Amino acid sequence: MDSEHMTDGAASVLVVDDNAAKRRAIGAVIHGLGLHATEIASGRDALRLLLKRDFALILLDVRMPELDGFETAALIHGRPRSAHTPVIFITAEAQSDVDRALGYTAGAVDYIGSPIVPEVLAAKVKIFVDLFHLQKRLLRQAEELRHSKLLLQQLASHQEIIKEEERKRIAREIHDELGQNLLALRIDACMLNARTASRHPRLNEKTRMALNQIDSTIRSVRSIINDLRPPVLDLGLQAAIEWQVHEFRRRSGLDCVLLARRSDFDDGLDERSATALFRILQESLTNVLRHAQASRVEVELDRDASQFRMRIADNGVGIGPKRMNRPKTFGLQGMRERLRMLDGSLEISSVPDRGTELRITIPVRVCPRAELP
Repeated sequence: MDSEHMTDGAASVLVVDDNAAKRRAIGAVIHGLGLHATEIASGRDALRLLLKRDFALILLDVRMPELDGFETAALIHGRPRSAHTPVIFITAEAQSDVDRALGYTAGAVDYIGSPIVPEVLAAKVKIFVDLFHLQKRLLRQAEELRHSKLLLQQLASHQEIIKEEERKRIAREIHDELGQNLLALRIDACMLNARTASRHPRLNEKTRMALNQIDSTIRSVRSIINDLRPPVLDLGLQAAIEWQVHEFRRRSGLDCVLLARRSDFDDGLDERSATALFRILQESLTNVLRHAQASRVEVELDRDASQFRMRIADNGVGIGPKRMNRPKTFGLQGMRERLRMLDGSLEISSVPDRGTELRITIPVRVCPRAELP
């Protein structure tokens, strides 16, 4: 009694027994539960069917010609598609402990003795079919979660790209519009200051104050532009890192050393990867200044034919395991997310009172102009 007429989504039970009368009796119990039964007379036929279909449960006779139940169960669970399908052995013989151990080793989850008690069979079938539906529901939910996570990662990646583009646009507009206007204003103020130097001392003093204010505003505008997106990034990542290290040293007073192992570090590095590495460096140096209590920082750049590598190390107080694994450590999580979008990695090692080291790697995506060893 095969279930060719089964409806979509209904669980099906595979009954494997060389006794036709017993197959029909078991099938009747299964149909009484509102389930579908597929009845097969041999282990070989069952194995062929399991290549094409999935079942919630397999009821398998132990004593069959050719392949017995133990051999059939071992072959069923040796295949990836049916490896986790539960098997219940049906036997008319009293099983010794050795036989039961052999059955469980072959993959059986339970035994049912003959003559079959319909109520016992129905209860056991219902339990495993319920587990089958629960597993399907969990797999479906896991797939939905995986899909949602993928969408969120794609959204985060898109937002990061848009944010960097917007920073670049705003920085360029500030430079082109506000910067040019301030420069023109300074030229006019300089001319006014020069013409009033001898004839109007009090007005000249006002113009000098205005010039100082304009110069201060120009410095603030440059600082804002550099915070948004340093123009030096257009000259390449290595030049931008050299500038950032110099600025950090100037602002913090800490000993910050750049170790560039190759002069062609950023050859073939696309703009997105260069921006990500630069932002990670900025975030790392900011963390050192705020939390590390360090006196020395090392930034090391290196690469080979397959990877760009950046190492940032300080001699500060270190990061404790609890703080490193806190769910709200958004700085580290942000770094990891930037690198994940580039198939890169972040490794952190820290020793209390001896400092922290970050090792960043991203794959080389574009062949550089010069052949690397």
